[in-house]
Amino acid sequence: MSTLYKILTLYLFIAILIPMNALAELKMGIVNLDMLFKEIPIYRESQEKIKKQFDPRARNLKTLEQEWNGLNEDYLKNETIMSESEKKELVEKIQGIEKKFRSGQEKIQADLQKVQQEELSRIRAIVEKAITDHAEKNDFDIIIRADGTTLYAKKYINITQEIISKLQ
Repeated sequence: MSTLYKILTLYLFIAILIPMNALAELKMGIVNLDMLFKEIPIYRESQEKIKKQFDPRARNLKTLEQEWNGLNEDYLKNETIMSESEKKELVEKIQGIEKKFRSGQEKIQADLQKVQQEELSRIRAIVEKAITDHAEKNDFDIIIRADGTTLYAKKYINITQEIISKLQ
C-alpha cells in the first residue's frame, strides 16, 4: 500500500468522523521524519560529536587488533623454531591482547549505543516541540508522519474516549 494511499485513507477516515462544519476548516500537514533527521543540523552535529567522542577509543581498539594480528603472524611464521616455553609465552600474550580487545569492543559498543540513544531522545524532543509549535502557530488540526502515524492532533480529532464510551 503506497504512502499516498494511506494518507488519503486517513484523510477520508477523518472526514467521516469530524462534523462537516469542522471538516471545512481541517488543516492537515505531513512530515517525513527520515528526511527531516537527515537534513537538520543538530542531527549531523550530534553524529559528529559522537564520532569525535568515540574516535580515540576506536583507534585504541584498532591498535590492539594490529598488535594481535602481528603476534599471530609471528607465531605462525616462527612456530616450528620456537621452544615450548616461547610458544606458551607468545600464546598467553596473544590471548591477553585478544581478551583486552574483546572487552574493549563490548564496552565501546555498549557506551556508543547508550550515547546514541540519549542523543536521539534529545533530538526527538526538540523535533516534537518544533512540530507542535509550528502546528499551533499555523493552526494545523493534525500533522502526520509520511508513514501515517500521528505527530500532532488537536484534541477534538482524538475520538478515543468517544469510542470507549460506545463500547462500554
